[in-house]
Amino acid sequence: MRFLKVEGAGNDYVLVDAFEQRVDDPAALSRAVADRHRGIGSDGLLLLLPPGDRRAAARMRIFNADGSEGRMCGNGLRCVVRYLLESGRAQGPELEIETLAGPRHGRRTASGSVEVHMGTPDFRPASLPVDLPGDGSQPARHELPEGLAGADGAYAVSVGNPHLVLRVADVEAVDLERVGRALQASPRLPESANVHVVQADSCGGLIVRPYERGSGATRACGTGAVAVAAVGRRLRWVQGAETRIAMPGGRLVVRWEPGGAAWLAGPARLVFEGDWRPGSENS
Repeated sequence: MRFLKVEGAGNDYVLVDAFEQRVDDPAALSRAVADRHRGIGSDGLLLLLPPGDRRAAARMRIFNADGSEGRMCGNGLRCVVRYLLESGRAQGPELEIETLAGPRHGRRTASGSVEVHMGTPDFRPASLPVDLPGDGSQPARHELPEGLAGADGAYAVSVGNPHLVLRVADVEAVDLERVGRALQASPRLPESANVHVVQADSCGGLIVRPYERGSGATRACGTGAVAVAAVGRRLRWVQGAETRIAMPGGRLVVRWEPGGAAWLAGPARLVFEGDWRPGSENS
């Protein structure tokens, strides 16, 4: 099986073009290739398939390191856009990709980065889903589990997948795994959620450490960047038509359209390509 190793702001994936290759068990494959000691090493698997809609260039499926399937991945989507344009599978300059969260558009920018349309963040509790009151005008607030402190709560938002955002004084002082695991196990979150601790910087941007469901602590999270920017704008932590997000693996920019839809821009690298021996995940 041919594959590419790709990364966007340190969020790394194994990308498999399945237009002409067969992948029978993508969940098992994702667990195998994601292993950083016995596999290729990644945050998960990006699987590209022929689209169901002829307007789209491809259909993208995302599998986390534990084999669970995700609905969206902003950093992975940017890498897919770059691959489709450079492999000749799409002509551009703008292309559409099918995802479980709906169709998404992407394009190369004049600066060489890749920008993808992420839709409009949804604050309605049912959209995550989360068992909390609220009408969607403000982010629903999830109280911190017993024994955790340092934030006034975790604010919920959906960006095609569920997120909880906690504002803290110092992101580096937080035991991220403890906080992430505790919140992801909440009975109020039937489908769990990605968890992000956020700190405002001195330049009007946000510093973020993500803890993703199915993958744990990662170097970056594209949908998470949109989620924290959306919560930050709604709660007035940040202002303006652009929000700059600093994550451990790099910097991302969330640009807002007048109607509230978001575009996510940042680096997307095709790092190397290689062969994975079929059946090696079972050996």
